[in-house]
Amino acid sequence: MAEGGGCRERPDAETQKSELGALMRTTLQRGAQWYLIDSRWFKQWKKYVGFDSWDMYNVGEHNLFPGPIDNSGLFSDPESQTLKEHLIDELDYVLVPTEAWNKLLNWYGCVEGQQPIVRKVVEHGLFVKHCKVEVYLLELKLCENSDPTNVLSCHFSKADTIATIEKEMRKLFNIPAERETRLWNKYMSNTYEQLSKLDNTVQDAGLYQGQVLVIEPQNEDGTWPRQTLQSNGSGFSASYNCQESPSSHIQPGVCGLGNLGNTCFMNSALQCLSNTAPLTDYFLKDEYEAEINRDNPLGMKGEIAEAYAELIKQMWSGRDAHVAPRMFKTQVGRFAPQFSGYQQQDSQELLAFLLDGLHEDLNRVKKKPYLELKDASGRPDAVVAKEAWENHRLRNDSVIVDTFHGLFKSTLVCPECAKVSVTFDPFCYLTLPLPLKKDRVMEVFLVPADPRCRPTQYRVIVPLMGAMSDLCEALSRLSGIAAENVRRGGQWRSASWGRFIVLWSLFLTLSPLWGHSS
Repeated sequence: MAEGGGCRERPDAETQKSELGALMRTTLQRGAQWYLIDSRWFKQWKKYVGFDSWDMYNVGEHNLFPGPIDNSGLFSDPESQTLKEHLIDELDYVLVPTEAWNKLLNWYGCVEGQQPIVRKVVEHGLFVKHCKVEVYLLELKLCENSDPTNVLSCHFSKADTIATIEKEMRKLFNIPAERETRLWNKYMSNTYEQLSKLDNTVQDAGLYQGQVLVIEPQNEDGTWPRQTLQSNGSGFSASYNCQESPSSHIQPGVCGLGNLGNTCFMNSALQCLSNTAPLTDYFLKDEYEAEINRDNPLGMKGEIAEAYAELIKQMWSGRDAHVAPRMFKTQVGRFAPQFSGYQQQDSQELLAFLLDGLHEDLNRVKKKPYLELKDASGRPDAVVAKEAWENHRLRNDSVIVDTFHGLFKSTLVCPECAKVSVTFDPFCYLTLPLPLKKDRVMEVFLVPADPRCRPTQYRVIVPLMGAMSDLCEALSRLSGIAAENVRRGGQWRSASWGRFIVLWSLFLTLSPLWGHSS
């Protein structure tokens, strides 16, 4: 009888260490399955077999049988076996490859009723790819076209395909295998987008946490409940409004952008660029097609330019009152991983990335020449600026340069020899600080010296970094008491009124609960 109550045959400790040690050096491969094990159980196993005998500070006790694999410490809900949030690799859990898990399971078994926590390896990055075990799965909301109120939540890996999701939805909504179906993204109450490439992965499709998917079974007569849309060739049909107004009622360019999670930062930047007439005309007239620079090592092989062009054409088609910029968002996330999620980001950072990306994708200069900068040497500013601009255009020539680039003039004066150095540096965008507030609004209580008189509340505007005299003057203007007759005395605190300041013939209360900036 094996320890822990079971008839499992376990090799000796040295064999276990040798076999598991070799398997734990397995490298991550895209699509492979790895298993999560509670680090407390795993560290106790390591102590039991002498894996970490050299580390006296490691968690666990020597010679204490670990028992069956127990992952209960990883669950926020033992019944549903939902993982706790914010678990940390190596601290809360360890990851083991499939073969290592099978050996441990065969040797020790698992706590009754617990299901293995298996996760897939997904690939991240475009230029520098790296693999990572996807510990937390993506939650998708699933519903059937005829009953959109019946929404079911399911979790999928980013490595799962759209076909896998469709198969699961068929099972959930009892749709026969012989019946044709279509799958749709639902962005708002009336905006849909078809998922037509079933071999795309969840990651490739750009699905995000909480995304609503609708499965649409074909009618018995072979028609579809939803109108048929022509695919745009990217694996996704154009988004549409199921309550579309006639196209004559939609002004081209007056088009909303659907919020994909928390992507309003991106939408605001896109709306600004969409209403930059020279740039939008350039894309609507297809002038970009002849200028795409796919060989620029600083560019993105023209993919950002093409994705942006597709979005602009959709926004200015006059067909849609609002669109979901999901494919554009997916492309941005491929080249700039900091924007790959669906959380709030900095709008200016997104705009800077987009302008730089469009410039490099559309740079007309195929081979950039080497240039030596010349000193102004007392020449007129106009001459030096023209020279700097011409040199800049020799290496940077695109519609972004035509529309957005300019020159900064910088003047430096040597404090020792008084030599003046003037340079003109190119810029694409200007970052300006928001003006700081110079005033604040305070609510104060004027308490007369006569205790029979009630306190009077005033709302005064004072300088943000002002003195007590500023407060007295502001209060004087409102109360009619001359400021020169108000003089500061002592001060103390009261649980009811906060901080009191004794003034001539009145008490002035400044409570931190009432004072605030407007």
